[in-house]
Amino acid sequence: MIIRKIPSEGLSHYSYFISAAGMAAVIDPRRDCEAYLELARELDVRITHIFETHRNEDYVIGSLELASGTGAAIYHGSQISFAYGNAVKEGDTFRLGPIELRIIETPGHTFESISIIVTDREVSDLPYAVFTGDALFAGDTGRTDFFGPERRAEVSALLFESIWKKILPLGDGTIVLPAHGAGSVCGSAISDHEVTTIGYEKQTHPHLSLSQGEFIQKR
Repeated sequence: MIIRKIPSEGLSHYSYFISAAGMAAVIDPRRDCEAYLELARELDVRITHIFETHRNEDYVIGSLELASGTGAAIYHGSQISFAYGNAVKEGDTFRLGPIELRIIETPGHTFESISIIVTDREVSDLPYAVFTGDALFAGDTGRTDFFGPERRAEVSALLFESIWKKILPLGDGTIVLPAHGAGSVCGSAISDHEVTTIGYEKQTHPHLSLSQGEFIQKR
């Protein structure tokens, strides 16, 4: 298994390329798709899956362009209607050889947000990593102000449930792969850590020591 992070300078956006057994998936591709095509050629793999963890407002998504050039299928959350691709739901799984990609629905930042758990079934049934989109960052959590002040408490409660009940239980050793890094407008206090884990965030993340009520008040 190979996982590569592709940062977009100036946007603090992260997309990811994961490959195994001659296949690859791209998570949250940017409009300039050449980086993914170059990686596919370098590794001699075929891009078969494209996942969008949520609809993005801060950059132009490149899913359609990448699908056009590769024939890959596009997948996204089911809670809003997209004009393209395939809706996924909680528990859906996809395989890149021994690598399992399992969908969990993690609403809060947006209603259709998903996270994707990576498990290497040849090695262990334990999660190896999780693509968290804009739910959980290093040192911060996703914004909950997109639906107006009258719905902020509602969506903040959804995000709390997503993080505490679905992401944190994956285990302390699970690597966290968010869609943004420090400087992104999608979080006000994202740290500049290149790599983090659920265990590290549980010990250091300022939001993860809060009660649900406190979390809702701060978001």
